[in-house]
Amino acid sequence: MTRRLSLFLCAFLAIGCASTPRADAGSVRAALDGFLAALNALDVDGIASYLADDVTAFVPSAQAPRVDGKAALVEIFHAYCEKARKTTASTSIVPENLRVNQYGESGLATFEVRSSAGLARRSFVFRYRDGRWLITHFHASSLAPPV
Repeated sequence: MTRRLSLFLCAFLAIGCASTPRADAGSVRAALDGFLAALNALDVDGIASYLADDVTAFVPSAQAPRVDGKAALVEIFHAYCEKARKTTASTSIVPENLRVNQYGESGLATFEVRSSAGLARRSFVFRYRDGRWLITHFHASSLAPPV
């Protein structure tokens, strides 16, 4: 009887572990890559698919106060994409000095983007929800090149 119970418990735990999605740092990076691919493609719906409903953001190039909620942030990305489409079919934002960390069901990605306009710094806070990594906070800041 004890052997049967042990086998049952081992099988139950194995099935439970196999069916529980595991949040890992590699998938944080995959989510960031997917978001950047949508951004570079100027795909507003694709961008929106990576945002949590309760996302917050600091986007000083668009507005001074914090942005609260997915709808408000999607509106900012929509305006960005419309403006960019006037001169290009896509962008090529390539992260430099990228660091991705995972802390349980939270992840942090930070990087820089260099251009003739200066240095752009970006930070993304991800949260593992409903089997996927979603952006819950986004922070953008930029430095003009030295004169």
